[in-house]
Amino acid sequence: MNFLIIYGAENLSKKDALADFLAENKIEASEFLLSANSTLLPDSVPSKFEGVTHCAILDEKLPEKDFLFALGFALGKEICVYALKAGVIKNAKKFKNLRIFGTFAEFDSFIKKNIEKIVADDLKNRAWKKLFETGNPFMPDSFAIHIEKDNREIVQTYLDAGMSLNERTSLGTPMLNVAIRAEQVDEVKWILQHDIDLDAVSKDRGYSALMDCVWKKNLELAEILVKKGVNLNFTSTDGQSALMLAVGEGNVKMVELLAEAGADPDKADALGMSAYGYAKLFKRDDLVKILEKHHHEK
Repeated sequence: MNFLIIYGAENLSKKDALADFLAENKIEASEFLLSANSTLLPDSVPSKFEGVTHCAILDEKLPEKDFLFALGFALGKEICVYALKAGVIKNAKKFKNLRIFGTFAEFDSFIKKNIEKIVADDLKNRAWKKLFETGNPFMPDSFAIHIEKDNREIVQTYLDAGMSLNERTSLGTPMLNVAIRAEQVDEVKWILQHDIDLDAVSKDRGYSALMDCVWKKNLELAEILVKKGVNLNFTSTDGQSALMLAVGEGNVKMVELLAEAGADPDKADALGMSAYGYAKLFKRDDLVKILEKHHHEK
């Protein structure tokens, strides 16, 4: 975000007040003094507005012809312009990026009240532009591709543009599950730092994130989710729990992790069978031994 402050000599104190406020909010700002010796000529305008996202015009006098060209250039580049007094521009309402204030006090009050939204909107606009320029459609499936590849910078750009980590792919797979299935450990850790639904169910397999960890036989990811407080007794669309899956796969370490963390070995599936029951059925004495400590006779 970069401000250009255009002001006349009589507005020096206003310029200083605005510059100080922007500096306090860590916003870059450049300044241009309108005077007899410093005009905004057409051939110099592009360089003056290079990299500028917002422009504050603190001059209540009628602008000269060259100044009107500069204003038109800024609006054409979709730079957000804040100006004092509407009388200098006809049909001002037609310019969506132009906001007019009757006095500096009104502008000062507005920007102090709305600076967080202004910064957030600027971040979102720049992110949209970056996605467009890099050929990345603003779609969940495209977002998921970069999560799978751990392209953190592009993933963050999607978030800045307004995408949510609670979005799903066209197949109904939550983004957390996408990262787990790709076994992107760092990406999973990063995703878990955000406000997401830990127990969202994928529509393609009917699995929760924890169940996908079991399916991928990834103990490290399962441990991460357990520490995060995932629902250990969540059941899939067919009534199975993560512990049942681990028993079915004969994954000793996974069974031990889930059982010790509090997964219920007696929770029944649609067939009335439990993880403990399956361990006995499969004659897996090693798994039975682990689950017996948490098994309660009915």
